[in-house]
Amino acid sequence: MINLEDKDEITSILINLKIHPKMSGFDYIREAVSLCLKEPDLLRNITTKLYPMLSEKFKVKASIIERCIRFAINSAYDSGGLLNINQFYDVIVYTNDFKYPSSELIAIITEKVRLDMLTKYYIKQYKKYKTNI
Repeated sequence: MINLEDKDEITSILINLKIHPKMSGFDYIREAVSLCLKEPDLLRNITTKLYPMLSEKFKVKASIIERCIRFAINSAYDSGGLLNINQFYDVIVYTNDFKYPSSELIAIITEKVRLDMLTKYYIKQYKKYKTNI
């Protein structure tokens, strides 16, 4: 289940990628990632399931959501913000030669948050284990 702490993490990742909160695409990407964390199958059905779900939630056409997300990604690309993806994984996985498609960037952010959630979970479990020894 996604909680407020995870929404904060998604927000900080988006800001780190230079996707600014004033862009409408920012809210759409953040909600898309939240939905994909709850339902990983959505990552394989971006245009057929995810965008219509966002459309229903935000009460705008799916084509507008898609365009706003694409605009936010283009803006991040133009400012070099997508290069910060490399910091997530401590290796060069992205150079500013190409723009990620919307679906790929949503998947990358979703997996980053999922990995962080797992790491936090296992750290908690380890601490519990250490105190019980």
